[in-house]
Amino acid sequence: MCFDTSAASFYARLCKDGYDPESHIDVVPDHRLIYLCVPKSATTSIKMILSALAGRDATSIRELHKRKYSGLKSPTLVGLSVFHKLATDSRTFRFSFVRNPYARLVSAWADKFRDKSLSSCDSFVDQYLTHNWTIGSSKKSAGHTLSFARFVEFAAATAGQRIDAHWQLQDDLLDVPALKLDLIGKVENFDRDMAKVLDHVGADHHLRQAVGVHMNASRHEPWPKYYTRALADRVYRAYERDFDRFRYPRTIPVSQIEAVSQV
Repeated sequence: MCFDTSAASFYARLCKDGYDPESHIDVVPDHRLIYLCVPKSATTSIKMILSALAGRDATSIRELHKRKYSGLKSPTLVGLSVFHKLATDSRTFRFSFVRNPYARLVSAWADKFRDKSLSSCDSFVDQYLTHNWTIGSSKKSAGHTLSFARFVEFAAATAGQRIDAHWQLQDDLLDVPALKLDLIGKVENFDRDMAKVLDHVGADHHLRQAVGVHMNASRHEPWPKYYTRALADRVYRAYERDFDRFRYPRTIPVSQIEAVSQV
């Protein structure tokens, strides 16, 4: 059996600086699609569409995030030689989606931390308790819940440390050596941008209707309501590269911030 050194070298470059292609890259080889996942940026909705393209009927959130149910392949599952050929083929459509950093952090907090006791057995709570020394805290806070303001402090301090992709800089997640993206869509323009992916595969009307079904939406108030001026400034400083690269406005509607500041 011949070992594909070029494919192995290409994969090694993807793993540079701690990037995890097995967790963050989905491949649909029959349709020449490669999806680079940015958590909290419509990932479940996107995986539902890709799973349908792969011929599966995985509709629950759990199934969509388990490859044996979703039918989505990681680079090693599809085979490094096949993945390398797809990743470097001009006929392949390589894409990802990003989200306004302010909104993304609210979604991450609401989904992973809100109302959870810091003494509970939970992987995200464990991450916080393990790494909260970064912000000068201690584990003595166990038993309380994590406020959004405290989460912002933690996320801003660890955004570039690859602790967890749900609040990692999106610019870092998309800075994958050798993998050129054809589309970086925005959650705020999801229907329009996802249509470009469906155009590539010649999707039928039924699948196009699924674009309007957004799954696993975090339950929370409109995101501007969670910010004070100080919190917004902290997020901007920590995620400035995301704001700049993906052209999101630094400002939040003044009326929203002032309303929260007065509470």
